[in-house]
Amino acid sequence: MLIHWIVNPRPTPFPQKACEGNILCGRAHAANDQIPMKKLLKKECMKIPSLAIGLAALLLTSCSIVDPNNIIGRSGRMEPPETSPVPLPSTAWKREAIDVVFDTVQTRYYDPALNGVDWAAARRTYEPLLLAAKTDDEFWELLDKFTGVLKDSHTRVHSPKDVQNAREQEVHALGIALAEIEGKILVTGVNGDSDAYFAGVRSGMTVTHIEGEPALTYVRKLEASVRETSTPWTRRRVAFRKLLSGDVDSKISMHFARVGTYANDGGEIIATLKRRSFGTGSDATARTLPSGYGYIRFSGFSLTSQSRVLAGIEKLKDTPGLIIDLRNNGGGLAAAAQAITMRFFTEDKFGAKALTRDGKPITIWFYPVIPINPVLKANAALAYTKPLVILTNESSASASELMTSLLQDFGRATIVGQRTCGCLLGYIGLMDLPGGGQMAYSEIGYRSPKGKRIEGEGVTPDIAVALTADDIITQRDRSLEAAEAHLTAVTRLTKDEKK
Repeated sequence: MLIHWIVNPRPTPFPQKACEGNILCGRAHAANDQIPMKKLLKKECMKIPSLAIGLAALLLTSCSIVDPNNIIGRSGRMEPPETSPVPLPSTAWKREAIDVVFDTVQTRYYDPALNGVDWAAARRTYEPLLLAAKTDDEFWELLDKFTGVLKDSHTRVHSPKDVQNAREQEVHALGIALAEIEGKILVTGVNGDSDAYFAGVRSGMTVTHIEGEPALTYVRKLEASVRETSTPWTRRRVAFRKLLSGDVDSKISMHFARVGTYANDGGEIIATLKRRSFGTGSDATARTLPSGYGYIRFSGFSLTSQSRVLAGIEKLKDTPGLIIDLRNNGGGLAAAAQAITMRFFTEDKFGAKALTRDGKPITIWFYPVIPINPVLKANAALAYTKPLVILTNESSASASELMTSLLQDFGRATIVGQRTCGCLLGYIGLMDLPGGGQMAYSEIGYRSPKGKRIEGEGVTPDIAVALTADDIITQRDRSLEAAEAHLTAVTRLTKDEKK
């Protein structure tokens, strides 16, 4: 979860990477038309009264005293770092990148015990492999796997290609979504501009073979090869992302079986699919369902989606119940999640407790921008106070989990669907690495108001609705059905109580 408002002081649009296929939202962020905090504060460091000579000299040398967390030196967006006109020797930048990643985690990670990981031993394992990497792509993937030993989805390394793609708000992928359900690899979504769509692939089809191997065998091998992350179910999604993503025009062979047919019945599609470039961005939908209940869905937490969601809540204020669909919402800005959450309360609330390395608030200019026990402000005049349901699945991550856990702990909403990602940590900005990559590292952990730890565990729904193969094949949304049934029961009970 990105604490974006700290790094970028101006409230400008912040496009959030949308869930394309099984690509984890929140892994890459891009922002346009913003003033980087490092430029702003470096400028402010120069504005020192002439009489305060000693302080001025100190601040001109470094702003580290007023910025102990190095917020100034980072960005909330992915952008190519400044590079020297004199190229480094072929391995020198690699050694420097390894040093920066190691030292940053060693000294700045939110948990001083580093999740129980022997970080020095991990370096001894990975450093020879990193220095022996035959390609830059291999190096960056290994460096990301090095951070993966922390089993933390937010501490990660982005390659220069990732940085460039995020800057251009693009994702390079096959344009399909896959999931493992009941021992099969099923297609759960198809982009209308993808090769797969024009080959006849549709949701509900089964993937039988990938590159000539049985699909499940191929996915298991891939799952074992990718970086570790917060939860086993999230690691499977990382494996799907690796399968689906890649360089533009790179190809993969896949076999798809139509529903109710076998390969020898002519019901099989064999296609070699190219990865293509797809645009990313946040979206938000607010509407009244045929049942009369309000429904809001959005792909990520950004300043743009925040304003759209709050407008949607206002638009639906007269509905007898409201459903917020956070399925496949990969998170985003903590401030946006808190602002939307508080639209459902008439009184101020204590938010999730922040866990920092030294147990102290994160400060800049001596001001606690991340307090340990934040107070979230309500606006009673605008609050939606009728029954509320939150829909979740395993791809509901980060800021989605922050919002869900707050509403659950306060008894304000009923959670329906599947367990969430279990990926709730916070980072303040992206740090440039030698060689052109960037790094995010977790600086803030969270405990819900009732003391629950979401990272590594996820939020357990109040009403569990398992996803079945039949649901995908028949395009049935049983979670939404359960949400509407719950609201009907609650509103009926409320009406009976008033009689």
